[in-house]
Amino acid sequence: MNVLAIDASTECASVALLSAGEIRHDEQPAQRQHARLILPMIEGLLLAAGVAISQLDGIAFGRGPGSFTGLRIACSVAKGLAYAHDLPLYPVSSLASIANEVEHQQPDWSDCAVLAVIDARMHQLYWSCYGAGECGEQVSSAADIAVPGEKKLVLAGCAYDSYREQLPEHISARIQHELSTFPNAQAMLRLVVAGGIQSVSAGEAMPVYVRNNVVQGDNRG
Repeated sequence: MNVLAIDASTECASVALLSAGEIRHDEQPAQRQHARLILPMIEGLLLAAGVAISQLDGIAFGRGPGSFTGLRIACSVAKGLAYAHDLPLYPVSSLASIANEVEHQQPDWSDCAVLAVIDARMHQLYWSCYGAGECGEQVSSAADIAVPGEKKLVLAGCAYDSYREQLPEHISARIQHELSTFPNAQAMLRLVVAGGIQSVSAGEAMPVYVRNNVVQGDNRG
């Protein structure tokens, strides 16, 4: 199975390629250069693996939430490649990839649910919880985060330090571990390979912004 994954949902863009059972990856922490860097990153991985785009079985992309501009870049690149080579696309949640990275890096924390967060700016966080009931993907102030149940939590994500003290006391009391991590293409590949992501056609693929008031420019929604 040959699968390419692309993520540009935050300031750290990443690309990963699964080929012959091996994952190769590249990442660049330069948000304003994502549009310029993504295609050369993809070309470099394909060249190193000796894989042509026509030999791919599918392309995963970070569908959001995250930077509006970054989501559009990743989706547009994935759609362009998929259209040209008639490939299925796998839209993967940025927050789900954070939760998967926790599972991958820290398997001993499996008794905890993962509260995955991304800075949404405008004094808000994108967030969802994995392993503690259905939360869905939401955007709110840190003070309004509500996770059902009493299960211990891992707080994981990126750029959340300034929001940490704003979390409700009952949420903070449940946090046992913290992990600073970006959404990343390797985690997205793992989710696709595990069979948890439904494929869509290039025509159906769209970013998921979560916040309704999407505006032009490099904002987070």
